[in-house]
Amino acid sequence: MDNYSRAGMLTDIYGSLLTEKQLEILSLYFYEDCSLFEISEIMGITRQAVHDVIKRSLNLLEDYENKLAIYSKLLENRDKEKEIKSMLSENRVDEALQILHEIVEN
Repeated sequence: MDNYSRAGMLTDIYGSLLTEKQLEILSLYFYEDCSLFEISEIMGITRQAVHDVIKRSLNLLEDYENKLAIYSKLLENRDKEKEIKSMLSENRVDEALQILHEIVEN
């Protein structure tokens, strides 16, 4: 997954931990695909201020991820889901159940 997608996912997961202004700017940037200039006009701040808010907010989101690892666990579980589906298609039910138990325990 590229950095842009990762930043969007981190915003989805941890966005509620940001201030309203930070979340609004990230939403405009990632979801509305607004440029820094467009966001600066909407928010009534300079382009540089928009850039700084985005950079600081992304750093905060990365800090949250480093501490909580929700996104990493999500990706890990997606990989395990694919593995389980493959096992089930091969009728390896016991192995699939073992992985499911690991997911539930974590």
